[in-house]
Amino acid sequence: MMCNYSKKKYLNLALFIVLFIFVFPQINSAKISDRRAVKTYWSEAPIMPGAAKYFVRTEKIEKKAKSLNNHPIKLNENTLRVMLKQLSYKYDRDEPEIPLFSKKELILLSENVSKALMEAQPNEDVTFVIKGPHKSTRWGFAEDRLTAGRIFVSNNQLNLIFGAVQVNLQPTLDERYQGNVWETAKLTYDIGYRKKKIKYEGLIVVYNQKKKGIYRKSTDRKDWFVFTNDAYKQARQGENQKNLGKEQYKTLQQQIDTLQKQLNKQDQPQQRKQQYTPPPQQRQQIQRKKEQPVVTKKRTNASDANVLEQRIKTIEQLYKKGILSEEEYKKKRNEILKGL
Repeated sequence: MMCNYSKKKYLNLALFIVLFIFVFPQINSAKISDRRAVKTYWSEAPIMPGAAKYFVRTEKIEKKAKSLNNHPIKLNENTLRVMLKQLSYKYDRDEPEIPLFSKKELILLSENVSKALMEAQPNEDVTFVIKGPHKSTRWGFAEDRLTAGRIFVSNNQLNLIFGAVQVNLQPTLDERYQGNVWETAKLTYDIGYRKKKIKYEGLIVVYNQKKKGIYRKSTDRKDWFVFTNDAYKQARQGENQKNLGKEQYKTLQQQIDTLQKQLNKQDQPQQRKQQYTPPPQQRQQIQRKKEQPVVTKKRTNASDANVLEQRIKTIEQLYKKGILSEEEYKKKRNEILKGL
């Protein structure tokens, strides 16, 4: 009797476990503890029960850490954005690399991590869990991927330890069948630790590491990157050149606009003169003046009149002397008078 009761008890327990697994599959397999959290600077609630919770916050440093951090410290958000932008990611060595952080993630991290570092204490780190759209040859469109890690400044160098790198958030087929079309609840991720290295799919790439001043902490820690003072100086220099370029472009554009206005002012009178069209009534008056014959008045001065008078007297004397006939005299006199 007791044996049958025990069997029935174990069968009920097994049935409960099976039902719990299939009915509540959204239980997160890697829930991030809030026990060590200090202050949250940005957060986004899970999209559904059991899904990932996103945040940027400060939390107490890990136990048994060898040294404390150089916190609080001021790090310009634009400089931080340039530094983080140097990291690329490849899912496979033969595949093309893509940005490790999307534009959305870079803005989110640089703004909030910069604020957190200014207020963090020596025994506090900045941790984050974020997501952003990423596109790869593995899929034809951009989809959200989760990245998590820990940021702190030690020995005057920025340290970045990853706990998860571009984790797939797409629901599984079973989850889709059960109605989950948003994010998977079956995640495995963490925020990164000094004493514990994590393994992730793919490879984080930094070309010209010596030139850019970005190194791995050690050969066996591909999850821990150190940004040296060279990386910081190059990021500051690049940001200054970018700002200088913007100022130069703005000044040059202002000069071009001023010159264009001056040229327009010079061209306006000429354009008005060329494009001026008189009104219809005035055009008719102008046309009438053109059609009227031009009468020119011949003006004779005193000397011309004396010459003509002398000529008339001369032909009269010739007529009286009989040199010119009456007919010739009249003809010549008429010619002289016509000249008046």
